[in-house]
Amino acid sequence: MSFDPWKLARKEVLDLPVYSPGRSPEEIASSYGISDCVKMASNENPLGPSPLALRAILENLERCSVYPDSHSQELRSALSQKLGVSPEMILVSHGADEAMDLIAYAFLDPGDEVVVAHPTFTSYELAALTMGARVIKVPLRNYRQDLKAMLAEVSEKTKVVFVCSPLNPTGTVVMREEWEKFLENFPPSVLCLLDEAYVEYVDEEARFDSLSYIRSHPFLIISRTFSKIYGLAGLRVGYSICSPEIREILEKVKLPFNVNQLGQIAAKAALEDQEHLRRSREVNARGKKRITELLEELGLDYVPTQANFILVKNGRFPDLYQQLLRKGVIVRDGVPLGIPGHIRITIGDQRQNDRLEEALRSLVREERKD
Repeated sequence: MSFDPWKLARKEVLDLPVYSPGRSPEEIASSYGISDCVKMASNENPLGPSPLALRAILENLERCSVYPDSHSQELRSALSQKLGVSPEMILVSHGADEAMDLIAYAFLDPGDEVVVAHPTFTSYELAALTMGARVIKVPLRNYRQDLKAMLAEVSEKTKVVFVCSPLNPTGTVVMREEWEKFLENFPPSVLCLLDEAYVEYVDEEARFDSLSYIRSHPFLIISRTFSKIYGLAGLRVGYSICSPEIREILEKVKLPFNVNQLGQIAAKAALEDQEHLRRSREVNARGKKRITELLEELGLDYVPTQANFILVKNGRFPDLYQQLLRKGVIVRDGVPLGIPGHIRITIGDQRQNDRLEEALRSLVREERKD
């Protein structure tokens, strides 16, 4: 009898969908014979990492030979000063994704339920399914999370409700008034995670201080990341703000050295780089304006965004994703994101946005010839 690991694996693992990260420039170049591709699919910062973070990495390369601080104390202290919360309320994680996993490991049993919007960031569902929990999906309304409908799905089996603002993949946000009403009616026996991976990109008039609700709502966890506006996606550093009691529970299921040495060092330095933050917002705002004006000119419908990406309807180009790939522009297909008939475009720098405009205008010219 031959060894078959599939017979040993848990049923939850066997049934688990695999996360689709999108296609790389190398893969597209090989498949389509294109030597020059631009990637506008993963919502990375086109400016790259903070210069202060890069300098800190280079100055500390020799520290790679020693284990990192298991509790990320220096980074937590820096975050504490920046955010105005105690270090005991901050958990540093291996990207924001790990926080979702830790919540699942610590709080979910088979048969428990979590409530999510649909579509939303897939890590919530994957974390819950891994632990055998049931995922209740609440459809969006006009590309926005329907908090009232999500709240209506909370039952005695519910352990966690996941809210994402700005919402991936639509870029829409939860506004202050609806958030406060949601919290006002939220059951105190259930956890609520607010994922703010893109919060630094939100316009001033649409932003509110979510941290101000933590102390009066101890069931609340707020997760953020250094992967987006700080440009450190490759180092995988995220953090969560929650009550000290929740953090203590999550620490119990966290790996001892979950965030690498250089990641902690770079993140701490990036926090101080206000110039990089300012430039990143500026480049994003300029690119957003340019792309939305282009889409309107070409007659392509899109969802107004508060993030660094734009959700676009395929409209009269049913295979818009593939057509852009053939022209060397990698965007994100809506199918694996749970929103078929759309593509998600990361707002790029001038060169990337130039390539996108060239590709879209070329498609329209070809359409008119036909």
